[in-house]
Amino acid sequence: MATSGSRDFDLDVAEIIEEAYERCGLEVRTGYDARTARRSLNLMFADWANRGLNLWTVQQGTQALTAGTATYTFDTAYTDLLEVVIRRSGTDYQLDHVSKRILDDAQ
Repeated sequence: MATSGSRDFDLDVAEIIEEAYERCGLEVRTGYDARTARRSLNLMFADWANRGLNLWTVQQGTQALTAGTATYTFDTAYTDLLEVVIRRSGTDYQLDHVSKRILDDAQ
């Protein structure tokens, strides 16, 4: 049977906590250590969600540019363009942040 050769990397919360402790040169000794680490993870995720940018919702896309075309219509699934890079002759030029609001106002 042919296989793709790929493998999903999926750690559970206990493994993430254990790895974090090991990186600090410690080890999880009690259930209380694990419980407080899990609470800290939940607080960190809540803080990230409240900042408005959930990195797991970011998707990368490309748009080929055509000479003489001044405007492009984006799919309504896009809500914000976080990074815009134009590649010309093998050199990348990064543009400033462009929000959907600016795009909507321009139409």
